[in-house]
Amino acid sequence: MINKSECLTPSQVIERFPELKDKFGWTAKEIGVFYRSRLLYGHFDSSRKKAMITISSVKKLIKYANELLDYQKIKEY
Repeated sequence: MINKSECLTPSQVIERFPELKDKFGWTAKEIGVFYRSRLLYGHFDSSRKKAMITISSVKKLIKYANELLDYQKIKEY
């Protein structure tokens, strides 16, 4: 079960993790797309009409994105 106190809207995700915007160029809209694509977990709050995304899933996606970036670096010969 999802602990609702540990959930953020896409805009709140960007506010809490400003590096997502600064380093990855992600916006709140893209965070919502990641949620709808099931890259992020959470629930839809029908009263607020907003996706509520778990902080732990955001941290896992950041970790995964960092690993991909490390893997994609060109090594010197």
